[in-house]
Amino acid sequence: MQVTVEELSPVEKKVAVEIPWPYVERKLDEAYRDLSRGVALKGFRKGKVPRPILERMFGRQVEQEVVKQLVQESFVAAATQHDIQPVAEPVVDDAHLHKGQAFHYSARVEVRSLVEPKDYDGLELGQRPAQVTDAALARALERKREELTEYKVIEGRSETGASDVLVLNVKGSVGDRPLEKEGMMIDLSQTDHEPLPGLAKALLGVPLAAADHKIEYQIGDGAEQKELAGKTVALTIHIKEAREKQMPSLDDEFAKDTGEADTLDELKDKLRARLLGEDEKEARAELKGEVVKELLKRNPFAVAPALVERQLDSMVQRAKLGMAMRGVDVRNLNLDEQRLRDEMRESANDEVRAAFLLDAIAEKEKVEVSDADLEKRLAEMAQSRDKSVPRLKAELQKDGRLDAVKHQLREEKTLDLVLSRAKITEKAVEASSSSEQTT
Repeated sequence: MQVTVEELSPVEKKVAVEIPWPYVERKLDEAYRDLSRGVALKGFRKGKVPRPILERMFGRQVEQEVVKQLVQESFVAAATQHDIQPVAEPVVDDAHLHKGQAFHYSARVEVRSLVEPKDYDGLELGQRPAQVTDAALARALERKREELTEYKVIEGRSETGASDVLVLNVKGSVGDRPLEKEGMMIDLSQTDHEPLPGLAKALLGVPLAAADHKIEYQIGDGAEQKELAGKTVALTIHIKEAREKQMPSLDDEFAKDTGEADTLDELKDKLRARLLGEDEKEARAELKGEVVKELLKRNPFAVAPALVERQLDSMVQRAKLGMAMRGVDVRNLNLDEQRLRDEMRESANDEVRAAFLLDAIAEKEKVEVSDADLEKRLAEMAQSRDKSVPRLKAELQKDGRLDAVKHQLREEKTLDLVLSRAKITEKAVEASSSSEQTT
């Protein structure tokens, strides 16, 4: 077998292969012998059908199978021989058999990026101090109030109000897309978590009587879900259940009801300390994000388009899952997935490059994940998921995700190594509005 390799780009190679006719002929003979053993034709005993008849009846199929086998075997051998690390299936050109002639083909293949990391020591970075704003504390208190909220039967009024929570059957359309859903829940006081932009406002003042009601409105151009901006919503809704949401007052009794404090001031102090710890972790995560950006800036290199496309697949799926968790039925959206991919492409490319770069630094610095590191992470994961470590580990091994946990740990240790050698200064806290005053 003769192999020549041409570099088309840092992440794509062209492999040309030539296989001598005697070897090809042997493969054809083997294929026809295997075929003869399984073919039963009238007038011939099984395994005794003459080769010319088999060639006339099955020649094209046999040649296609032999070509496929020759390409697979020879490409693996060529990749091993020339240290080619494919990241996608090769694209094969001009692979045809000609009797008595050597078989040859060429294949274009995207390959793993070769990265020689540099300039990752002594990064100069700024880290913001952890802080808790009045607004963040207020939001935390509001979440506590929501935990103790009661949902009571509505009395004394016949129309929906701003504090109601409704369960609806919905049928109609959003733009030119149909929408039909049973048991849709919507909190009329939570307009930032509504299934459709503007729906909570449109449901205010609707009669509570068990009957169908029609609502129609246009979604504003400034809608967060850009694909819905300007769409006309025309729905028939049926209220299956309605409850009035009654939240407790912010006082000492409320603090006692949480089971965390005896007074409101004490509860605020505990929440503030918890929020400060969370923000310290957030500030550290932001710093790591800055490290990655700086490393990518100092280490320019290309990655295979196939890897970026796979990363985009994952990102689009995460985006859809996020919409579903907000109560949005993605199936009823006129989602321009290609536009979404185009908007995410740069981020996907950076994520793939970051993975390669951190892996290269880890290799150079001999960063390893010990069994103790893995067990500690598994214990943390098991606790957060309310599972035993052995059960979680078995599930991860079964799904093939244990290596992903190890890889993530290795990346984290690599970033920690880079940070340990960086020059980190404290950023100045930006001036805040009174509603976001630091406490």
